[in-house]
Formats: sequence, structure tokens, C-alpha cells
Amino acid sequence: KSIPENSVVIEAFPSKGYVSTLAANQLIKQLDMELVGSIICSKLDAIAVIHEKKPLHPIRIYMKEDVVVVFSELIIPFNLTHEFTEALGSWVNSIKPRSAIFLASIPGVETDKEHEILTVSTDDVIRRKTEGLKIKQMDEGVLTGLSSSLMLNCVENNVPATSIMVETSYVPDVLAAASLLEIISKILEVDLDVKELQNAGDQIEDKFKEKLNQMKKGRDDLKEMHEDTMYR
Repeated sequence: KSIPENSVVIEAFPSKGYVSTLAANQLIKQLDMELVGSIICSKLDAIAVIHEKKPLHPIRIYMKEDVVVVFSELIIPFNLTHEFTEALGSWVNSIKPRSAIFLASIPGVETDKEHEILTVSTDDVIRRKTEGLKIKQMDEGVLTGLSSSLMLNCVENNVPATSIMVETSYVPDVLAAASLLEIISKILEVDLDVKELQNAGDQIEDKFKEKLNQMKKGRDDLKEMHEDTMYR
């Protein structure tokens, strides 16, 4: 399905605490976003995820009006990051979005305080919004991982881009994801029920850990099968 120009593209790949994945999953659910495509890479693990009895690719694209979410349940291996981000960045440039938002996390210490959120943005509109929300702007520092590569790709191609990072300390961090979801709600100016994510914390954590274990077992079984074949 074609994606309209001037959309907002949100990238949500697994990060520490899986906060981007959890927040984006809730965004997709609450906005009733439509599955419009998948990203297939022959160099990634051969994995299908099952949702509501349907097998799906682990990296999917959802859309609702002018909001597009690139959502992944699969971690991109470090050695494939450059190649993958070049391909994804090329696609982002081709749809000519008005803005790109990258959801990420930073290591933190578990305390009773709210999860700290940092942002860096080349998008004047979003930067003014985050400043109005009293979100700490990163003046100096280092970005790493998939989101940082995509951010640089946007800078090089004059696509307004924003990285939103939430502090997290454990996996999966539902409360950190809820903090991130609240900021997304205010930036996009859409009503999202953050409490739904907070209240379902234990249930979500159990399901998430079960899925992670299943994916790990699948990778291990596949590796073992290949090794058995090699040494016959």
C-alpha cells in the first residue's frame, strides 16, 4: 500500500528494556493502525511471529492516516546495522516524510523517580513541543545503535528528525515504555491511554519474556540443525 508524502515516520526497533517496542506496540493497538507492509532481509534469522493466530514477519510497517510506524520484534545484528540502515534510510527518503521520530532508550538506575527522557531534534516544530513539555534537550553526548545511523541518514538527506530516549534499567521496562508513550501522545497530539500499558505491566512482561524465550529457542534450534547438516 502506498504511503502518502508528508507523513510522520516512527521507528521502533528493540532497544534496552524493549521500551520502543512496547510503546510502539501500544500505539499501533490504540490507534488501530493498519498493517501495510513488511521488511524482509535474507540475512536475518528466519523467524515468523504469531499474533491472533496469524503468522507475520517480525519487521512490519503500520499506518493510520499520516502516521507510519516501522515496528520490529527482531534485533538487527551489529554486523548488519550499516547495511540495514542504508536500505531503510533509502526507503524513508523515498516516501518524503515531513518528520522522522526514533524511539530509543539509555541505561539508567532504577529509582522511585520518573524515568528521565532526553531528546535531540533537527525538527523545529517537534523541538518546540518538547521544550514546552520540559523534556531535557541533549546538548552534548553520543547516540549509538540503529536509531543513531538512521538519524544521521535523515540529517544527510534533509529529513527533519528527532530521537527520543527514555532511561531504563531492566528488561522489559513497561513503566519506561509508558513514559515514552505519553510523550508520543503529546507530540502527535492524539489521545492514548497510557494507564492501560501501566496497569497491564505484569501481564505484558510475562508475555514478552515468553516470546523472547521462544525466539531464542528458535534461533538455537536453527543453528543446531545447520551444524548437524554441516558435519554429516
